[in-house]
Amino acid sequence: MRELRIVYHGLGMAGKTTNLEKLKEIYTDKAYDRIHQQTNEGRTVYLDMLMLKFQTRVQGLYVTISLFSTPGQQRFKILRPWLFGNTSAVVFVFDSSRSIQENMESFHEMEGIVSKNKVVVQANKRDIPNAIPLEVIKETFNGIPVIPAVAKDGIGVVETLKEAIKIALTDEERVVRSS
Repeated sequence: MRELRIVYHGLGMAGKTTNLEKLKEIYTDKAYDRIHQQTNEGRTVYLDMLMLKFQTRVQGLYVTISLFSTPGQQRFKILRPWLFGNTSAVVFVFDSSRSIQENMESFHEMEGIVSKNKVVVQANKRDIPNAIPLEVIKETFNGIPVIPAVAKDGIGVVETLKEAIKIALTDEERVVRSS
């Protein structure tokens, strides 16, 4: 049994919790634990967690995946390095309705803690008017996979998770081969 830990990170209200909620709906039979605490305004307090159990096609392995989201509010910034520790992969949820500068400030919080080869970017909120063009987002994250999404509708949510799992398992294989 392999255990993977995937962290969803991004600005407050970018769609991190929405991703986990949609994944729980989609993988109801695979979800076996969910922890979520939120304010009346729908903001996550502390962290959000969802555990999924899969059998992968890669060598028929069973994989347990713990999905966490970082709290977006600045007052919880001190917790983020701890959440990034021992992470198999990170999904950076890019809020297409906010500026590149705001998103990049959040992205740069991972520098020195998470390797860029462990990151997938989800360009969320593609359905809003005046969303930052997808090509601009891809250029900004040159070399990092970018998945377009509308998490509230479940679009791009599974594709993002699959890319994060692929990154996590590829990285794990590199570690196993080099030791």
